[in-house]
Amino acid sequence: MLPGSPPAVQLPLNPVAYLIVAIDSVAPLIRVRNLAGLAGGGHALEVPEPMAIRQRRRQALLWILDIVNKKRSVGSGKKQFAARFGSEIVAVVEGRSSVWDRRNIVHKLGTSARANLAHPALKGKRKKGF
Repeated sequence: MLPGSPPAVQLPLNPVAYLIVAIDSVAPLIRVRNLAGLAGGGHALEVPEPMAIRQRRRQALLWILDIVNKKRSVGSGKKQFAARFGSEIVAVVEGRSSVWDRRNIVHKLGTSARANLAHPALKGKRKKGF
């Protein structure tokens, strides 16, 4: 959950607000880009960069949808997408979804790739503000 957001018990009954809190809480803050050929010897240089809010929400929703599509149907028939999606959103808010693992992996990779920001090949290529 986002820092400062209410606990899951106190969330509003408004489903749109619930969905926005769930998606924003699991959205990654950064992405790691592979810049091919900059590390020398044919290796790619991994560089973290911040994401805009729209990119963050899109990535989080893609992660959630990927997990929902891999889940088995709970009821009869193949038209149980809404139930699977709803249960995954609840799992995200409660902190037991595997989307959290993906987010943590991206953030760990970004933290370890911070040292590459000082790489000589990036001088003059970096965007200001990061």
